[in-house]
Amino acid sequence: MLTKPRAVRAVPVVAAVAMLLAACGSSGESSSVAQAPAAPAAPAAAPATGAADTASAGSGSNSAAAPAAAAAAAAKTTAAKTGTTTKVAAPAAVAPAASTTTAKSAATDKGAKPGKGAKPGNAAAKAAKTDTGSTATGSSATDVPSAKYLASGAGSSSSDNAAYASSVRPIDNATAAGANKTLADQKQGATDTGVTKDGIHLGAVNMHGMALGNVLVTPQVHGDLATMEAINDRGGVLGRRLTFTDCDDGPGEVSRAKACIKKLVGEDQVFALVTGLDWSTASIHDDLKEYHLPYFGAWAYSQTEWQDPFMFPTHMSMVNEAFSGAYWVAHVIHPKTYGLVCLTSPEMQIACNNVSKILDKTGAKLVKRADVSISETSMSAQILAFRAANPDHIIHYVINPATMAKFMVEAAQQGYYPPLGISGNHLGAEVLGSIFGKWPTGRYWTNTTYKLWGTEFMAVMDKYARTNTGSNHHIVQA
Repeated sequence: MLTKPRAVRAVPVVAAVAMLLAACGSSGESSSVAQAPAAPAAPAAAPATGAADTASAGSGSNSAAAPAAAAAAAAKTTAAKTGTTTKVAAPAAVAPAASTTTAKSAATDKGAKPGKGAKPGNAAAKAAKTDTGSTATGSSATDVPSAKYLASGAGSSSSDNAAYASSVRPIDNATAAGANKTLADQKQGATDTGVTKDGIHLGAVNMHGMALGNVLVTPQVHGDLATMEAINDRGGVLGRRLTFTDCDDGPGEVSRAKACIKKLVGEDQVFALVTGLDWSTASIHDDLKEYHLPYFGAWAYSQTEWQDPFMFPTHMSMVNEAFSGAYWVAHVIHPKTYGLVCLTSPEMQIACNNVSKILDKTGAKLVKRADVSISETSMSAQILAFRAANPDHIIHYVINPATMAKFMVEAAQQGYYPPLGISGNHLGAEVLGSIFGKWPTGRYWTNTTYKLWGTEFMAVMDKYARTNTGSNHHIVQA
C-alpha cells in the first residue's frame, strides 16, 4: 500500500473539488448518500438587461420570475438613486431541491438510490430566502466573473485569483449548511466511508503488468501521488489530508480488477477511486453501483463510462473520438484510399467502424483493415499486407501504445511509410517519439498531444514527481 501523507501545493483540481463537495456535504450514513450522484445544477439565468428580458422570463414560470423581477426592480431603483449604471444579474431560477440539500434528507435518507432526488416543493424557495450568501439586488460583478471579465484576461494574476476565490459560495443554503455541520459534529467529522475529521482515503486500480506499463501506468500513479501531496501541502481539503492506495490488477484482467475494488472498499476503506489506467473500466459498473463508489477521472476508454452515474471520465470516449479523427482526416488529409489498424476489443471495433462511416461518404475506399490483439508479438505480417494494399493513409484505433510502437518500429525497419502518413488515437506520451524511431517529418498525427500546458501542473510535477520528467502524458494531467 502506498500512502503519501505529505501534502500538495496545487490548487485542487476538478476531482478534488468534487471530492470536497461529496465528503463535506450532507450525509446520513457512511454507505450511501455522499457517494450517490448529485442532482444536476440548475442553469444560471442570463443577466437582466431590460424589460424585454424580464417579460421573456415571466412567460416561463411566474413563481420563478417574480423574485427575479423584484430583484431587478430593486437594483434599478438603487442605481437611479446612486447615479450608477452597473448592470445587475438576475437571480437564477429556483430549482427543485435535491434529496441531499435539506436537513430532513441529510438526517434520514440512509439508503437513497443513485440519482433519486426529492420531489419538487417549496423547500428550495424557502431556502433561497434564507441564504445568507445572497444579496437583495442579486449577484454583483465581483461575485461571479462575467463573460466580459473572463475575456479581458482577468484572473491571470495571483491577486485576481484570490479575489475570485474569496467570492466562491457554497452550494448549500444556510439551513442545509447548518444541518451538515451538525451531522459532521455528531460524527466527529467521519461523514462517509474513507472520510474522517483528519483525512480522505482514495484508491486506484492500475494495470502495471501491461506492455509499456512503465511509460503509461507508472507516470499516472506518480501523478496521482504528486497531486495529493501538493494539495496536502496547502492544508488538504478543509483540513483533511489525502492518502492513497494503488491496486495492481496485472495486465488489466477483469477478475483481478473486481478483486481490487473489493479490497479497496472492504479492507482499505477508500472514499472514491481516482484516475487509473485499466482495460476493465467497462466491466466494473456493477461494482461501483454495489459499493456506491464514485470514480473520478476514469480514462474514458469505454463509451459506457459516460453512461455510468458513478463515473466521471477525463475526456470523450474512443467511439466519439473516432468520429472527430475521421472528420479531420477527411478534411485535412483527403485520402482516396485508406487502411485501418483496429484493436479486437468491442470499443475499438466500433471506433474503426465509425471512421469508415465518415470516410466512405467522401468517396475514400478502404483497401486494408487489420484487426489486432493486445498480445501481438509482431506487426510485420500486417505491414506487408498494407504495403501490398498501398493505402494513401492509415488510421489506427488500438489505444494500446505497445501495439502501435511495434507497428511503427517494424515499418521503419522495412522502410514503409504510407504516402499520406498515419493518424490515430491516444499515443501522446512524451516518450513514445523516441520509441518509434525515425519517421518522416509531418507524417504522423495523434488525437492527443505530448505537449502539456499550465505552469501549475508542470510546477507540481517538477516538485513532487521528478521521475515523471519526459514521461508525463495527458491522462496524468487529467
